[in-house]
Amino acid sequence: MEKGEDSKGDLRKLEGDVRRQRATRDDLHKQVAQMEGAVKGLEDQLEEVQDEAYTWKNRYLEQKGINKQLDQQVVQLERDLEQFTPNQAAANQTSGDQSEIYMRRMLQQLLREKDKLERELRDNEWRLDHEAMIINQAQQEKVAMTTEISEVTLALERHRKQCESQKGIMGGPE
Repeated sequence: MEKGEDSKGDLRKLEGDVRRQRATRDDLHKQVAQMEGAVKGLEDQLEEVQDEAYTWKNRYLEQKGINKQLDQQVVQLERDLEQFTPNQAAANQTSGDQSEIYMRRMLQQLLREKDKLERELRDNEWRLDHEAMIINQAQQEKVAMTTEISEVTLALERHRKQCESQKGIMGGPE
């Protein structure tokens, strides 16, 4: 009778071990599902960061083009101003005080336009610098997310292998 009770005790012990193994397997499956969800979320975030970096890059390139045009306008205004000054002396000799007043007004107008363009250029350069910083920050976020995705993927793979080894121990799926 002792052998029968011992075998019943062993059987109960094995059944308890099987239940614990199944619970562990179920927990591992849940963890794998959670990690897969986390990986998906991180991949989505990475895609958003990549899209944002692309958008900022385009804005950066457009701003560089605008700045180049403004630089060209400033150069042209400086050329006009240089041409304007020698012509002013000739106009003063022929037309008198009225053309001098007109020329001074034109000179003031050109100087105001030059100042305005230089302010726009400084503003655009500031924006360009700011956008470059944002692009850099997005690139850093992309690298961090890529690293995190790799780490989670490795952990997920370890959990999958652990689940497979649990299946092997328990004799396969139920």
